Amino acid sequence: MKTLVRHRDEGEATWFLNSLVTSKVTAEETAGTYGISEHLLTAASDPPPHVHTDEEEAFYLLEGEVRLEVDGVVAHCRPGSFALVPRGAVHRFSILTDTARMLVIASSPTPAPGGGVQRFFVAAGEPASDRVLPEASAPDPVALTNVAAAHGIAIITPA
Repeated sequence: MKTLVRHRDEGEATWFLNSLVTSKVTAEETAGTYGISEHLLTAASDPPPHVHTDEEEAFYLLEGEVRLEVDGVVAHCRPGSFALVPRGAVHRFSILTDTARMLVIASSPTPAPGGGVQRFFVAAGEPASDRVLPEASAPDPVALTNVAAAHGIAIITPA
């Protein structure tokens, strides 16, 4: 492993679920121990309830306000809030302000199927042509569920 410095608008940029995701460090760059990405989000970016089967996911809120729900427990997060979601926990979040910016940290993503959540963002998204939010559009739920499953993520659908 070597020293790495990436500034706010540096790193691979991806449009994913109506958000801008910028990779800050990948599992490949940390010998498989973790990955960090910065997410610029709006309410159009709210993910469906889901579970990571092979990695923990943590959130550190930089800007905005977010409602985080983990296994039915709700937390109102503000800038400076940190949340750790254990593998196997059903979780989702909702953006409560016009935009929010947060770091997403995934633990040990290398053993996770398909490289875990960081590789999922890239596989389900598209390269960002500019570092702005994409035009909002509805994702294909079947395609999203299939790509998620290939990366160790189960999307929970209503019964």
